[in-house]
Amino acid sequence: MNKLGPGNLSTVELFCAAAEARSFTAAAAKLGTTPSAVSKAVQRLENRLSTKLFQRNTRAIRLTDDGRTYYAACRDSLENIQNAERILARHRSTPRGVLRLSLPDSYGVKRVIPLVPRYVERYLGQVKVVVSLSNSLIGFVEQDFDMSIRLGGASDSRLVARKLHEAHYCIAASPAYLRRNGIPSRPEDLQQHSCIGLLLPDTGQVMPWAFSEEGGGSHHVTVHPTMTFDNPFGAVAAALSDGGFVRLLDFTIQDYLLNGRLVEVLTEFRPPPQTVSAVYPSNRHVPAKVRTFLDFLVESI
Repeated sequence: MNKLGPGNLSTVELFCAAAEARSFTAAAAKLGTTPSAVSKAVQRLENRLSTKLFQRNTRAIRLTDDGRTYYAACRDSLENIQNAERILARHRSTPRGVLRLSLPDSYGVKRVIPLVPRYVERYLGQVKVVVSLSNSLIGFVEQDFDMSIRLGGASDSRLVARKLHEAHYCIAASPAYLRRNGIPSRPEDLQQHSCIGLLLPDTGQVMPWAFSEEGGGSHHVTVHPTMTFDNPFGAVAAALSDGGFVRLLDFTIQDYLLNGRLVEVLTEFRPPPQTVSAVYPSNRHVPAKVRTFLDFLVESI
């Protein structure tokens, strides 16, 4: 039988240790407790069972016939419990099961989904990943998600937020639109241009266009979108088709900025960056599938 700490010892475990050592003193030394604790545990069992489990003398103890019968049953039960604990310990350290993720549309497609096959392969398919793409806030309990990606932190104390990185809002348009309409020098100039709006998923309102000020702080510029979308990919498609200026987070349009299909403007007026966080329910025992995927995200991103 494995040696256990005194705080974890049950009456049955103390009894089995005494039966194996044939001594209360030796059992106590093996388990890191006192002979009195072992003796009292055995006495409690005998009182509860209304039978004598040990024959005692000044030098040794030995099991009675009833004691041997009871010991054999207890030993098998403890071995089964220890085997179950070992299996659970392996499950805690090795991810398995279904990992349910809620991801913002563009961040999921651009940053997370390309990593998912590598994660699944790393753990030999023991974890199956189910992804929901949505820009709306989700309820972990009601909607049965394990993790989500959000801008900012967690306003709910029942959630934990782990920062992944920071993202910037960019103002960009196609080269053809800029050639035809010119390049704005200040945020207020956007009021004379075609702008592409993006709806906030939880309010249905057009997302405001915020800019930093030279002396610090930020301010909003009121634009009047010529077209509006409820999905960032729709806004990107319109901008790529020379529809005007779009305001989106850098990870959404980074590829198009790099290949020149979109051009960022007003970079000196970028507002403070937004924190991108992985959010999951607060729990002292975080499931291995959540813990390993979170570590994998941090390592990869």
